[in-house]
Amino acid sequence: MKIIAGIILLCLIAGGASAQEWPTFGHDAQRTGYTISSAPESDQVAWAFDVGAAVSSPVVADGKVFIGSEDGYLHAINVISGKVVWRFIAGGEVASPTFADGRVYIGSSDNSIYCLNSATGVSLWSYQTRDAINSSPAVVDNVLYATSTDGYVYAINAETGLLLWEKNLDNRITSSPAVADNMVFVGGWGVGVCGLRASDGEVAWQYKIGRLGIFENSSPAVVRGRVYIGSNNGYLYGLDATTGGFLWIFKAGDEIETSPAVVGDVVYFGSSDGYVYALDARDNVENRVLWEYPTGDCVRSSPAVADNKVFVASEDGYLYAIRAIDGTLIWKHYIGKVGRASPAVAYGKVFIGSSEGKLYCFGSWGSVSGADIRKGVIYLFIAALLVLALWGLTHLKPPKRVLRRGK
Repeated sequence: MKIIAGIILLCLIAGGASAQEWPTFGHDAQRTGYTISSAPESDQVAWAFDVGAAVSSPVVADGKVFIGSEDGYLHAINVISGKVVWRFIAGGEVASPTFADGRVYIGSSDNSIYCLNSATGVSLWSYQTRDAINSSPAVVDNVLYATSTDGYVYAINAETGLLLWEKNLDNRITSSPAVADNMVFVGGWGVGVCGLRASDGEVAWQYKIGRLGIFENSSPAVVRGRVYIGSNNGYLYGLDATTGGFLWIFKAGDEIETSPAVVGDVVYFGSSDGYVYALDARDNVENRVLWEYPTGDCVRSSPAVADNKVFVASEDGYLYAIRAIDGTLIWKHYIGKVGRASPAVAYGKVFIGSSEGKLYCFGSWGSVSGADIRKGVIYLFIAALLVLALWGLTHLKPPKRVLRRGK
């Protein structure tokens, strides 16, 4: 079975599956929450793994699911079998990781940022900040950008762990940074939303909302020159990414702890009012709400969008698959409360962890909907054999001709 699983992973990598991975919180450095991966049509569970403690949002890359837990572990789980590949113990609760270039990066409540070898879990370097890290780092062009509750934004060489620059924003930061167009975007408790130059950390602009609210848990999403972010005052803001200028605002029924997902001109997010919203993000729109879907409790988990579906968890204990175009329910599955742990979509599957310490993989490894994993293994094994056979035929050298002398 190990050999077959290895063949499946080889097929995934050879087939360009990296484009369908989910390597960081919000999928990418812009935190768009969107992937081109296919996604399951039903709530079939491929496997479930007992982590043993409440978990972070998972990321999926390199044939593994990487997920942090509040008991201080980072777990690397085989994406096919749901079995442990390796575990790393930090000195405190581990936030959502980030994968880049064969390395996994995590922040911890022990004030440290760790860089690990993704294949073995061996620590390559660590960097000590001044306080706990509750966010997921962003890695762009071999630079790691991280935020900490100490109020600093850090830029660190992703390969060596050496500090490039740091910027004190003088207030607590618990959301994850977004990086786009040579800018770093962060939201903070008292600093509002800031756009920093990626080269040196200098603040290019700052948007404040005064005493109306704070940007506590919602991380900014940056798409098409715009920044979208929610606040605990119940408003979702649309800002100009270059200047920080105000574009539009939308009021939900309660605070917004989720990070928005953005696909084109549509923004998806959840609110503590229990609704999942889809908004028209264009300017000068008379009716911005495209649809809203009611769950049974507050939504603190950020949505993931793939294959014309919106995946989001609610504190009613259900993971929802909602049709992105009209907000109709496709399926839902009870997994228990998740807190702010958010789903990831990769390799055609949905991965999410719960506050009860379970990591779920939804979907089938079969080639058709409803097929079980054994069928999927057989199909992929046959495909692998065919690929190897074709390779052999194209690389075989013709036999040398032997001339026989006449008697």
